[in-house]
Amino acid sequence: MTTITEIQTLLKVPADGTWSPTDQAALLKASAAIKKRIQQGLGVLVDGRWGPKSQGALNGLAFEASGEWIVCEASSFADPADLRSFKKCKATGKSDLKCFAVGDNGVGESGVITAQEHTPYVAIHDRFLLSRWGSRHAAWLRKVEVVANGRQFIAQVGDRISAQGRIDLNPACLLLINKQAPLKIDAKWRWL
Repeated sequence: MTTITEIQTLLKVPADGTWSPTDQAALLKASAAIKKRIQQGLGVLVDGRWGPKSQGALNGLAFEASGEWIVCEASSFADPADLRSFKKCKATGKSDLKCFAVGDNGVGESGVITAQEHTPYVAIHDRFLLSRWGSRHAAWLRKVEVVANGRQFIAQVGDRISAQGRIDLNPACLLLINKQAPLKIDAKWRWL
């Protein structure tokens, strides 16, 4: 076991390659046998007790892994067509939840206005928000680096997306990569 994702798999937490408070809590609750397997992989004393040397070795591994790229598909959100679809749906009396299936209201779950072209915001799946930061609230406005259409840029997490293998880009992001909505292209991202 030499990677964070292997340790996460052993702990039965989301294996996204980033170490989080949720992962740390699972490790501390793990059995001595699981801790021994992790210690063996880290190359420290294998005794099943989690002390400073075990934690230090893990911290070093987590620091190295924190910049791992997550390959995904990028799509657009909070663009004018999304806003029109959401408003049209709401006009029929349907709930926000139903209307989010066909459009977007332009306000991220974080509370920021995502439907604009001056501040790059992305939407990321809950799994990544929770495993890295422990809660959605702690993840809002965290910075990520994104590569799409051969261009690299920094954005903030402003919303969440239901598709695990995707990242959503707001209109400001689309300007940075010289693309228009609707959009689905290959991309990659990582936490900063």
